[in-house]
Amino acid sequence: MRRVIPGLEVPDATLEAEIRARLDRVEEALEKAVVAESDLLAATARYLLQAGGKRFRPMLVLLGGYFGDPTDPRLIPGSVAIELVHLATLYHDDVIDEADSRRGLPSVNARWDNTVAILTGDYLFARASEISADLGPEVCRLLARTIAVLCDGQIREVDASGRLAQTEAGYLEVIRRKTGSLIATSCRLGGLLSEAAEHDVETLGAYGEALGMAFQLSDDIMDVTASQLELGKEPGVDMREGVYTLPVLFALRQGRRREELAGLLAAGAPDGELLDRALEIVRTSGGIEHARRAVTREVGRAVELARSLPEGPARESLVQLARFLAARCGASTED
Repeated sequence: MRRVIPGLEVPDATLEAEIRARLDRVEEALEKAVVAESDLLAATARYLLQAGGKRFRPMLVLLGGYFGDPTDPRLIPGSVAIELVHLATLYHDDVIDEADSRRGLPSVNARWDNTVAILTGDYLFARASEISADLGPEVCRLLARTIAVLCDGQIREVDASGRLAQTEAGYLEVIRRKTGSLIATSCRLGGLLSEAAEHDVETLGAYGEALGMAFQLSDDIMDVTASQLELGKEPGVDMREGVYTLPVLFALRQGRRREELAGLLAAGAPDGELLDRALEIVRTSGGIEHARRAVTREVGRAVELARSLPEGPARESLVQLARFLAARCGASTED
């Protein structure tokens, strides 16, 4: 089930209708891709798929296809492979984070156990690889390299968990690998499969990385500033899990109450009143404004790259997507 998010609509009505129709085909193909012979694996593999999702990455594959031949039939399985990789990372993330819920449902590791969640994620990685192999060695190599970069980013995040002595540069490298790489591959794959010009494929990949950075930084800001109703979860989840995002790192280095915040975090994962206090320190430290400036830079980079692509509704859609990420977290945009 695909969720429609206000602000993520394609601005051109004809293009929007075409993308929606193709995303419906992606959804059908995803249902078939997660079929398994084991009853348990069949249930767990489709569990998060049926819980819904924005299908943001498949949409980027399809949009990237408009810089070549958007009707190329390979774009549908390419979109499926990308979404399966994304879903696999969610299963593994929930084990790492010891999460209790995902998309409003008990997580797989909570409903079953960690072993089942890990093996289900592995199965989805394998299915994505199988699909990509049918699309040719270049696609298979691209997806394999992306999965390797994703894992590297996740390892870096785990290694940094709970450490107060982190650098902003180190954190930005984590999110470039963990989030930016898959979004970059989504955009690049659309151009590659539609046989777009080589320089446009490269531009799409660079655009996707900037968009991915803005996407994660925007999420980081909202984890500190948004309400539970807006987030669909309690704010401050990252801090409670020992993941110190850009606003938190700024508060720890330059905030007026940095020593107080360091003391709260050094005592272990804050919760309840202590978490509320830590969030209040971050919100008043200047860290939110600092992170918004980082979003503005990445959005500006994405917009500049998008505008170097051939004119048309797909290009304007990429520009709007970047600007949407700035607007959702209160950042400004650059022209």
